[in-house]
Amino acid sequence: MAKTDDLIFGVATGDAMGFPVQFFKREQAKAANVTKMLAHWTGNYPAGSWSDDTSLTLALADSLGETGSIDYDDIMRRFLLWLEGGSYTPKGKTFDIGQTCFNAIERFKKGVPPLECGGQKERECGNGSLMRISPLVFYIQKKFGERAFENPQVFELIHNVSRLTHAHPIALLGCDIFVAMLFSLLNVSKKEKALLFAYEKALSFVEQNPEYKEAFSKYDRLLAPDFCTLPEGKIASTGYVVDTLEAAVWCFLTTDSYRECILKVVNLGGDTDSIGAVAGAMAGLYYADSLEKGIPEEWKELLQNKELIMSVAEKLAES
Repeated sequence: MAKTDDLIFGVATGDAMGFPVQFFKREQAKAANVTKMLAHWTGNYPAGSWSDDTSLTLALADSLGETGSIDYDDIMRRFLLWLEGGSYTPKGKTFDIGQTCFNAIERFKKGVPPLECGGQKERECGNGSLMRISPLVFYIQKKFGERAFENPQVFELIHNVSRLTHAHPIALLGCDIFVAMLFSLLNVSKKEKALLFAYEKALSFVEQNPEYKEAFSKYDRLLAPDFCTLPEGKIASTGYVVDTLEAAVWCFLTTDSYRECILKVVNLGGDTDSIGAVAGAMAGLYYADSLEKGIPEEWKELLQNKELIMSVAEKLAES
């Protein structure tokens, strides 16, 4: 299936560009003046290193590619292999895991069923499922076709993949909006149409499932007509799922190339690796056919363990 490598490399490159300034304050990020791949600020990770965002994305993509289906036990086993064995990492060593993801994987290790592992409290609405869920769009496209988001099963599927680590409705709806945008980007030429498509499909789901209405209201600003005109000072760049999705979409919609998009992410500071992974998935897909506007080759070439990234992307494409 076309464009799997563009999405997977889009995630990894965005993650690796943001990782060196992860958790910098905005003024610190701007002062760093990042224009190329850098080593992590601690000095412990060389340029091109990527974090848990890419590792968990690869684990999900590898499960989809190898099984050709959705196997929640298999996905969680791969998450556990990452956490305890260093699988799906740049150098065979696990690092940088959020507490909600850690708790969910530990529950699975203790025998809790996969779909009961995710955090259910509102304070557990970090971006840990949003950052890794992008490969699911290819499975949805293949299984459900061009009218996939008219099928309630698609929302159930997205929610279940999120529930492995993040089960609160706010996190579930963030994943709905993001995956719907990616699905639209596979088929349309204008990025603004992708956001409108995502809004319409998510709204339709909520109208049929009113118990999600309160959670959906958290995304009102993202889905407002004037969202793209918001100044940078109004964009938060934290690990809260709503902030992460807003920041990633804002950077994507207000730039004109993958490079511009990711550099705008980096300059926001905060949770730059996760926001870079989410924005990178969208920009990687959208600019896939443009040598000038796509992922810069000099960034991609510096990615650590890019052979693993390519192998997983190829496997997913062939599934």
